[in-house]
This record gives sequence, C-alpha cells and structure tokens, in this order.
Amino acid sequence: MNTNFLNTLRYIGKNKLRLLRYLARIYPSPAYLSEIAKATNLSIQEVKDMLLGTASIHQDDKSLVDLGLVDIVEGEGFKYYRLSEEGKNFLDFLKSQNVKEKLLFQKNDVKNLVRVLDTTLSFAVNLALLNLLKLGLEYGVFHAINEKKHYADALVDIPVRNKVLLKTMLETYTTLGFAETAFNRIWGRSIHYKLELDIGSISYLTLDVIPIFDRMLEFVEVSLNSKSPISFMDFDENAEFWDMRLNSQLTKIYRTIIKEIGGITRGKKVLDLGCGSVSPEEIGKIVGYEGVYTGVDFSHNLLNIAKRRVKRNGLDWVTLKEIDVQKVKPKGEYDVVIVSFLLEYIPNVQHVINSAVNALGEGGKLIIVEPFRENYPGIEAWEFFEKLTKEFIKFPSKNEIIYSLESTGRTFRVEEFGKSVLAIEVL
Repeated sequence: MNTNFLNTLRYIGKNKLRLLRYLARIYPSPAYLSEIAKATNLSIQEVKDMLLGTASIHQDDKSLVDLGLVDIVEGEGFKYYRLSEEGKNFLDFLKSQNVKEKLLFQKNDVKNLVRVLDTTLSFAVNLALLNLLKLGLEYGVFHAINEKKHYADALVDIPVRNKVLLKTMLETYTTLGFAETAFNRIWGRSIHYKLELDIGSISYLTLDVIPIFDRMLEFVEVSLNSKSPISFMDFDENAEFWDMRLNSQLTKIYRTIIKEIGGITRGKKVLDLGCGSVSPEEIGKIVGYEGVYTGVDFSHNLLNIAKRRVKRNGLDWVTLKEIDVQKVKPKGEYDVVIVSFLLEYIPNVQHVINSAVNALGEGGKLIIVEPFRENYPGIEAWEFFEKLTKEFIKFPSKNEIIYSLESTGRTFRVEEFGKSVLAIEVL
C-alpha cells in the first residue's frame, strides 16, 4: 500500500474527489475553471480554491496542485488544468485498495467527521492533562504539597511569581483529584492516570491540535513567571493566534459537520454567532449571492481579518457585525443559526440560546458544537489553559443547553451527533 497516498487521503474531501474524477474522464484533455465548475456542480470559486488553495488555507491543508494531483497547463494566455500522472496513480490506488468509503474527510460522511471531532477533542483533554502534570513537576508543586500544608504556605513555597494563576492551578489539581483540600490546607494525592490511545483511532486524529496546546503551555509558563497578569490569548491583542486556531484542521472539520447537518447550501440564510475570522468567507461562499450570511463577533481584530477575506472574494452578501452576541436581537427568519465554541464565554447561556432559537423560522436549525463537559472527563485541565482568555468561563454541559431550549417555549426536536454536536430543529 502506498503510504504517501495514505497521507494524501487526509486532504481529499468529496468535492475534491469529484473534481479529480471529472478530470480523469476527460483525460488527456485539460479543462478551464468554468468547465470544471459546470461539470461538477460547484462554484468557480470553490473549484479555484480546491485546485490552487486560498490565502486563508492553513498549513495543514493542501490544494490539488500542491499535492501534485493536478497540473497547470498554460496556453494562449489562459490557464487550464489536467489530471497529472500522480493524480491518475492516486485514483488507481483508491480503486485497488477499495478505500472509497474510508476517506476520513468526505464532505458528506458526517459519521466519520463526527468521530474525528470527538476523537480529537478527547485527545485534546489528554494533552491538557499531561501538560498540567508537566507544570506540576517542573515547578515543584507536587513536592511542595507532599504533606499537608496550609494553603497560603503552599503558595509561598512554590517558586512561581504569578500567585493568582498558581492558585487557579492548585484548584484545578484539586478538582481533578490530584490534590485534596480541607480547612485551608492542601496536600497531594497519588496520581493514577491512564492514557488510552486505540491504534484504530489514531487515523481519526487531527494532529495540528498538538502545536496549539504546546503554544498554550508556553503562554502559561511565561504567565507563571510574570508578577503581573499577561493576556496572551486576548481575542484582539492575539488575533493571529486565534486565526491560527480557527484555521486548524479540527475547526475545518466541525464547520463541515455544521454545513452538512444544517443543510447549508446556495440560497440559505445563515446567522453565525461568534463567527470569528474564517467562517464568513467559507460559509459565505456556499450560500452565494442568492443567500444571506450574517456573522456576529465582539472581536474587532478577528472581524477585520474576516472582512479582508470577504472583500478579497467579493462576497457582497456577507454582513459582519461587531457586537457582543449577548446583545443580539436577530431580525427575520434564518434557516440556520450556528453556535460553535462560543458558549464557554457566555455568562447567561440561556439568553443566547433563546436569541438563537428566536432567529429561526419553522423548520430552521440551530447547530451547536461544543465539547460538552459531561462527555469529556478531565476537561477541567483543558479549561485551565483556556482561562488565559479573560472572557472564558467553562465549557457547557449538554443538559444546560437542553434546559435552556425548554425555557424558550418553542417546540423543537434535538438530534445528537457523537459527543460534541447538537442539531435542534424548530417545529
């Protein structure tokens, strides 16, 4: 089995495969963008993005030309595209290995995508736990609380300048069972931690979460050694870091899940609460000029990044609003409302859920993507690192969301997809 092609699989979705198969049918003739778009029922911009990539593509994604599967043919002042020898070999590989149905990133294979999402989020929790244990060993925390000690004495004895962050770390250890507290005393407990990584699940991981968590670990280490609080993960001051996260393979996957479950296609009206810097361009292209995309976010700098991308692509139908989602009063009936990795920053979850549901017409869908805390034991470790963002509160529970939905007074149907996705249809 060609291991290089196995690696290539991670970049190939259903639409890219459709494009490759069209070029295979007309081989050796090349085709230009509009021909490919018409034959594959895709927009010209979508075809261009898949062939050449866009400026917003993350380093963990690759275009068909980058992968060597398609060649650019120039002639008479025009660019054409033809399946390369490597592309033919790749399609032959798919047939010979009967892996057509095993592609992890098929756009319509929601089941596989949900498995990737859940597996990666579980892995993220484990990364956070390991990094938290590493901090405790590196800074002598476990040595300092080896015996019962007054909480204040422990804070003094541990050689860390940022005592506020240290206190939060000790509280997290207690929550996770790595330490105990009683009567203003704290002491360590034996740590029994078992990391299970099923060999069959490795192919369902998006490994670019590793550098993200490494970066957050660096932020915490610098913060621990700084007397005054440092906001390394501010949405505006560190918009570049957040844009990197929003461009990760993991976020691409859950946006694809949202598009598939929500039925987001051309002509749809979409409200995206906490839209960030990437979704406006990505989803705006899908709804097209016949549709509506309204993105709401309170981060000025993230919205500026989004606005540049929207303008570059001429997406005039995309509207971006700089406002706190808690103050949003949607007008009109949207087909889909998106809430992804937002509720952990919201003090009043019920209010936002109510606004989201009120924005939907009959048959409309609210798609929520979150690592629901009851499904991810040890998620408090991840939350410790996220608290470097001052707005962060905690990841929501599924039950909290269901209760909020019931309080809206609307009739709805809830469908669960794995451990991290809820689709709510208003009846």
